[in-house]
Amino acid sequence: MSVPEIISAEQMAQIEKIMLQRIGKDLTQFKKPFLGRRISSRMRAVGVKDGSEYAKILESDENEPALLFKSFSINVTEFFRDPFVWKCVSNLLPRLLNKNSIINAWSAGSASGEEPYSIAIMLKEAIGIMKNQFKVLATDISLEAINRAKKGQYTSSNLKNLPTEIITKYFTKIGTDTFQLNDEIKQYVVFEQADIASFAADKIHLIFCRNVLIYYEKAAQEIIFKRFHKSLTDDGYLVIGQDETMMGIQSSKLFSCIYPKERIYEKIGQ
Repeated sequence: MSVPEIISAEQMAQIEKIMLQRIGKDLTQFKKPFLGRRISSRMRAVGVKDGSEYAKILESDENEPALLFKSFSINVTEFFRDPFVWKCVSNLLPRLLNKNSIINAWSAGSASGEEPYSIAIMLKEAIGIMKNQFKVLATDISLEAINRAKKGQYTSSNLKNLPTEIITKYFTKIGTDTFQLNDEIKQYVVFEQADIASFAADKIHLIFCRNVLIYYEKAAQEIIFKRFHKSLTDDGYLVIGQDETMMGIQSSKLFSCIYPKERIYEKIGQ
């Protein structure tokens, strides 16, 4: 039986200080249980059991701070995750398309690419023969996840929510269980390494930030929601995860919830 990794509050504070000094990343914005799990995972990877030992590695190893922060990226996803949410978003598109010739969407926390590519497929299908144009910005803190997403290669389990006709239309089977997303969709998505707590975007009509905010402390969530509000156009929408909420958040006054179950919000103009 393995001995669990031990991280005291003092050691956690020491690790947070080192990360801020070495790579400028503020770990205090993340919830402590999430931080503990990610740090413990890296401690197992480097073979130490005590938080102070790991802190020494963070100070001395050139690559470890970046490896720790990279582990914060959430990579559990699939195309059109929670289909009922996407159906509701699709219902909002005619209004956006009628009012805007160019639609800008943002997948904040894009992981391995399933979400931004789902947005691109959804918009492509909704536009049809209309003349609207669109672009999808995809951001993630992990460069490794972004590089994987850029390849656009997925297995059948990633595509389980897609109708056969969509798979046939936008994917090419290149292996026993590997599907390559066509360039027709990939061309609409621009990937960028960024942390949503500090990244700025503007003139965005649709933001997806699903199952990312649950790992941030309330104070950081306030900052992020304010950034999203500033990023959105006056007719813009925000979609968050099923386990996420704006309850108890001051920034909730900046949004109107239009689909409570699906966690879809509309920006309230100032």
